[in-house]
Amino acid sequence: MRKAVAVLLLAGLALAQTQVRVGVLLPLSGVSSVSGKAALNGIQLAAEEVNAGGKVRLELVVADDGTDPAKAVPAFTKLMTVDRVDIVIGGLASGVTFALSGPVKQYGPLFLCIGAASSVVEQAFEGYPLFFHYHPWDYHNVAAALQFFAHLKEAHGAKKVAVLYEDGPFGSAGIAVYKQQLEKLGYQVQAEPYKAGSGQFTPILTRFRSFAPDILYWIGYDVDALPIAAQARQVGLRPKLIYGAPPSWPIGFEKNPLSNDIAGMTAWLPTVANVESRRFVAAYQKKYGEVTEEYMAPMGYAIVKSLALAVERAGSADKAKVAEALAGVRMNTPFGPLAFKPSDTGKTRYQGFGPEIWFQFQYLGGSRRPVFPLDKAARPLRYPGEYHLR
Repeated sequence: MRKAVAVLLLAGLALAQTQVRVGVLLPLSGVSSVSGKAALNGIQLAAEEVNAGGKVRLELVVADDGTDPAKAVPAFTKLMTVDRVDIVIGGLASGVTFALSGPVKQYGPLFLCIGAASSVVEQAFEGYPLFFHYHPWDYHNVAAALQFFAHLKEAHGAKKVAVLYEDGPFGSAGIAVYKQQLEKLGYQVQAEPYKAGSGQFTPILTRFRSFAPDILYWIGYDVDALPIAAQARQVGLRPKLIYGAPPSWPIGFEKNPLSNDIAGMTAWLPTVANVESRRFVAAYQKKYGEVTEEYMAPMGYAIVKSLALAVERAGSADKAKVAEALAGVRMNTPFGPLAFKPSDTGKTRYQGFGPEIWFQFQYLGGSRRPVFPLDKAARPLRYPGEYHLR
């Protein structure tokens, strides 16, 4: 009799669960693979926690976009037509996400965008009603970086910036405005594009040498970090600060002496002290046996947690009802509070995080240490860096 009651209770629980298939389209290969794999780890961790809770059951269908539009579009089409998902988590690299804007509008899923900071992507998705963008846009990134550059000018007397940017949407979108804003701060600016993925920076860095910048600022991907650090030294470029803005940094970069004193911007580090961040770090370490410093891991985690909360509130797997519930979600995350609102331009109806989540760090003593804003700094910024003094 007890066994029969238990079976009935379990059956009732299963019926009460809202089950949802979710497509996950991330760069698990290609130049953004470090970010993509970190994001997938966070997504899978959150899905396990959600499924263990019993109210929502998430089935993940994972696909690799290869950081390549030619691979991403067929992979997305398969998610829609073969796997038949109505909800997709993806859109990490801007170039890939821009290419996906047409197919997304064609098939109409609830699209939860994990990255894709380029304002070109924002324009491409303008008016699409089921687009939720979690990551800050490029103008949010610029606002946070400009605060740091203003500090460098005021506190350290920096005057010249050389900007090295990749020639895709991630690096190129808004570069003219960014240059203008730096000049407005009083900087002299020399900016040049480079071919994404080429690994060849010597000619540009040589030209920068005659400009004698105080700051070498590069906008690109993790694969560029080591070649730029090495080739800057090879050509005799001696900036007082090397500052990078990739979505992720190379795994183990902190162990290479060339990383010493290089600075950059991130939205999260495992030392962030809020309750949700500490809980995420503990859960991640328990599952994967390590601690990540890639902010795309908690970003993926936050997306799944918010989706599950929306599904629970909607009591349905219907994408329109889930979207309506998601629009009203208010929750704490490893980055701080999450709530959706229109973007600064008004082109994105559901924008998640903004410039408030960014902070500046520097590779110091074999690890990344927050250095700005000053109220978040764990160590003072080392300026000039050792690459200037060598």
